[in-house]
Amino acid sequence: MAKRNQVKKWHATARGKTCRYETVPDRPRRNRAVPGAGGRRLLALLDRPMRGREIAEKLGVTHQRVRQLVIKLHAQGYVSFGDQVNALWMVMRAGDKTRFLSRDEECVLSAIPREYVTDATKIRLAARLPENKVQQILERLIVRRFVEASEGLRGNQVYRITAAGLKHPQRARSARRAQEPRLPVESDRVRKVLSAISDSGALRIKDVTETLQIPHQSINALMQYLKRKHLVEKTGQDLHAPYSLTETGMRH
Repeated sequence: MAKRNQVKKWHATARGKTCRYETVPDRPRRNRAVPGAGGRRLLALLDRPMRGREIAEKLGVTHQRVRQLVIKLHAQGYVSFGDQVNALWMVMRAGDKTRFLSRDEECVLSAIPREYVTDATKIRLAARLPENKVQQILERLIVRRFVEASEGLRGNQVYRITAAGLKHPQRARSARRAQEPRLPVESDRVRKVLSAISDSGALRIKDVTETLQIPHQSINALMQYLKRKHLVEKTGQDLHAPYSLTETGMRH
């Protein structure tokens, strides 16, 4: 009468399409619409979409118990699932409007760091996806404002996750992050920046931008990179304090 296809969805067979049948309402159950104590605890926890394992950790119950609870809450109309085949992949309150990502989009978003920018190649390696697919996904994530792009030190596109991307429930905290691109110290732009700071003793980001005619967004990313690599350092605590070369920076 019915069977599953390759994507595990049920459909009627040829016989099922031609047979006659009648539908009857489900038998009403006592207190069907009222969650039990475990269900109420789960609903109180579910202030955002969560994976089944996270729910189990926070409630201090087994994975199997979470499955029992969410299946019952789903039947009562309190929760919905991000994947109808795998109920515990993502559980949310009924009516939650969170826009879900595909599995590949989830991998790419989880690979993009917040502390530094990285390029598509590093993201591809961390997410283990083909280059053309990663590029398409990055464009979609930028449109949805989960990722921001800027010009890298070599003139290429680099990416960083946004605050909205960090908060997305599908971003896996334990996922492998894309590595930081290697510092192109041999590039003309970096040599010019280091030389300008060396000649002046210390320069503010604004001064470097005006002196070298480099876009502010690019020079700001470059200075932060050089700072993390211990090539430059601030001369004071003020937000706009100038930068000077470190001993390592002087050697370059």
